[in-house]
Amino acid sequence: MQTQPLSEQRRLTLLYQVSREISGRLHLPELLPRLLKETVERTQATTGTIMVFDEQGGVLHSALMMEGRFQPDPGQQLAATLDRGLAGWVVRNRQAALVADTSRDARWDQHPDDQTVGPKSAIAAPLLGRERVVGVITVVKIPAQSFNFDDLSLLTAIAEQAGIAIENAQLFAAGQRRLQAVQALVTASQAIAAATLQLDEVLRLLAQQACELLQVEASSLMLIEDERLVCKSAVGPAADQIRGLKIPLGQGIVGWSAQNNSPALIPDVSQDPRFMRSVDRQTGFVTRAIACVPIQIQNRVIGVIEVINPISGRFDSETLNLLTGLGSMAGTAIVHAQWVADLQAAESRYAGLFEDSIDPILITDMEGVITDANHTATVFFGYDRGELIGQRVTKVHRMGTAFLGSDRFQHLRGGRELAYQTKITTKAGAEVPVEVHAKLIQRRGQEFLQWIQRDLTEHLALEEMRDDLISMIVHDLRSPLGNVISSLDVVQGSLPPENEVEHSLLSIASRSAARLSRLVDSLLDMRRLEEGKMSLNKSQTNISTLVAEVVEQVEASAKEKGILLRNEVPTRLPYVDMDTDMIRRVIINLLENSVKYTPGSGTITISAKASPAEITLGVTDTGPGIPRSEHTRIFSKFARLNREAAPKGLGLGLAFCKLAVEAHGGRIWVDSQIGRGSTFNFTLPLAS
Repeated sequence: MQTQPLSEQRRLTLLYQVSREISGRLHLPELLPRLLKETVERTQATTGTIMVFDEQGGVLHSALMMEGRFQPDPGQQLAATLDRGLAGWVVRNRQAALVADTSRDARWDQHPDDQTVGPKSAIAAPLLGRERVVGVITVVKIPAQSFNFDDLSLLTAIAEQAGIAIENAQLFAAGQRRLQAVQALVTASQAIAAATLQLDEVLRLLAQQACELLQVEASSLMLIEDERLVCKSAVGPAADQIRGLKIPLGQGIVGWSAQNNSPALIPDVSQDPRFMRSVDRQTGFVTRAIACVPIQIQNRVIGVIEVINPISGRFDSETLNLLTGLGSMAGTAIVHAQWVADLQAAESRYAGLFEDSIDPILITDMEGVITDANHTATVFFGYDRGELIGQRVTKVHRMGTAFLGSDRFQHLRGGRELAYQTKITTKAGAEVPVEVHAKLIQRRGQEFLQWIQRDLTEHLALEEMRDDLISMIVHDLRSPLGNVISSLDVVQGSLPPENEVEHSLLSIASRSAARLSRLVDSLLDMRRLEEGKMSLNKSQTNISTLVAEVVEQVEASAKEKGILLRNEVPTRLPYVDMDTDMIRRVIINLLENSVKYTPGSGTITISAKASPAEITLGVTDTGPGIPRSEHTRIFSKFARLNREAAPKGLGLGLAFCKLAVEAHGGRIWVDSQIGRGSTFNFTLPLAS
C-alpha cells in the first residue's frame, strides 16, 4: 500500500523534531540510537540501520532497530550490506537511493526473511561530512511501494543534518581523546620525572606508563645492543619471560620497526608475515595485535617501545600518536638516565683517584675557599679535613705570582693547567717546597679549582747534591784539561808538516779536548747564571764574522758524517753588544747538536736576519724532528729525548743555551715537526 505524500509543513515539522533530538549531542553511542529511533518513527519504517565510519572507512559504530527494538551486536548483521547491499552502493556513489520493490532491484541484497515477508520498500542515504562519507542510514518498510520520493527527500534531509552532527561528534570525540592523551602524557612525564634517574627504574616506569596510557594487556621496551634489540623492561602476563629477550634487527615486527625507523600498527598479527610466532610459543602468551614505534635520540634509533593487545579489542586512531609521544619521552628520559649513570660513574672514579692519590690535593671554589681535601692533604698539611674545609687556600698555600683572582686564572677556563713552584705552610708552622699544578674542573655541573701539591724536598736535595758533585768534578777537571790542550798544541807544533797522519790524529784530539773544555766552562757558567752571579764580558761583535769562525770549527765534524753545512748568514749585519765567548759556545752547541742528530747526507743551515730591535739566528737541520710536547722540556737541565738508537748526552747543552741567551735579554725556541727536521732560533737585542 502506497503512503500519502507529505505536506511541506509536516515535512518541516519532522525535520525540526529530528534536528532538535540530535543537536547538541556530541557522544556518538548516545547520538546514533536517538537519531535512528527518530528517523524510524518519522518514516514509519519497519526496520532501520545506521553505520558510522572511521577515517579509514571501517565501521566505527552501528545500530539496528527492528520492530521498535534495538538489536544486540549489529555489526555482524550489517557488515554484508556494505559489500553487496544497498548501503554499500550508496556509500560508493555518495548519493541517496530509493528501492520501491526490493524483489526487483539488484542493489538490494536478498535476506532469508524476504521469501516469508515478501517484497519491501527501502531508502538509504549517505551521511556526508565536510570532506567524506561519515556513515549511511537505511530504513525498510513493508510492503513494496511503501516509500515514495517525498520519503526519499525527507531521509536525505535528515541525513544531511545527521552527517554534520556525526562529524561534529567525531571531531569532539577526537579532541577529547587528544586532550586525554596529552593529559596522560603529562601525567606519565611527571611520574617519570619524579622518579629516580636510575636507568633500570626509568625503563620500568616507561613500560608501565605505556600499559596504562594505551590500555593494553602488555608492553615492552627494547634497546639496541650489538645489532640486536634487547628487552630491558616488560609489563604484562609474560613479563618475566620477555625480559632479556634478544631479537636481531630486521626480524619480527619490532625488529622491522627499529631497522626501518618506522612505526607499525598491526590490528591482526596472524595476517602479518613479519610476526614471530616463536615468542608466543616460548611464553604461552597469545598476541593478537601490536603497535610499536622507534625510540630516537638525535635522529638515531636506540630502541623500540611496543604495546600488545588493546583491552577494548582494537587500537584507536590515537594509538600511534600516543605511542610516538611516549617514545619521544622515552628517548629523553633514557638519555638523562644514561647521563646521570655516566656522571655517577665518573664521580665515583674521580672520588677513588682523589682519595687514593699519593699527592696532596685541595679543591676550592672560584673564590679560593677550600671545599674538599683528600686524606694525603690532611696528613701533609697537618689539619683535619673539617679544619681545612671552609678556609681560604691562602691559609696553607702561598700563591706567589699565581694569586687567586689574577688574570692568569683566566687561562684555566680554557682548559690550560697552571704549574709553578712555591712553599706551603703546615699547621705546625713548617714550610715545605712544592710544585703546584692548578686547573679548572667540573663537579656536579659546577666549576672548581683543583690544586695538586708535589713535595719537592727530596727532589731539591738531590738536585743540590748533583750540582755540588758536578761543580766538584768540573773544578777538578779544569786544570788537567788545560794541561792536555797545551800539550797537544806543543806536540802538533813540533811535528814536521809531512807527518799528515799524526797531524790528523792530533787535530781530532784537540777538537775533542776543546769540546770538553767548553762543556766544563758551560757547567761553571750555568751554575753562575742560575744563581745570578754571572757577569757578562760584553763587547761590540760582528755576528757574521763570529758565525763564520764557528762554522769553520764545526765543519770537520760535519764532513766526517757526510753532512753539508751551509752558512747563509748575510755578511752585513748590525754589530751586537754581547759576551762573545758565551754566544760562540751557544752557536757551537746548536750546530754540534744538529750534527749529532742529523743522519748522513743531511744538510744543516745557519741563517740570520735583522729587525730594528734584534737579530734572529736560526740553525735548521734535516734530522728526525722533535715532538711538539717536548719543545719546552728540551731546554731544561738533564732533559733528553727518549729515542731508540739516538745519540746520548747529558742534556746540558740546550739548557746552557737558554740561560746564556736569556742573560743577554734574548729568547730561544724550536720549531719542529716529526720527520721534517728542526729549526733552533734565538734572538739577541740590538743596542737602543
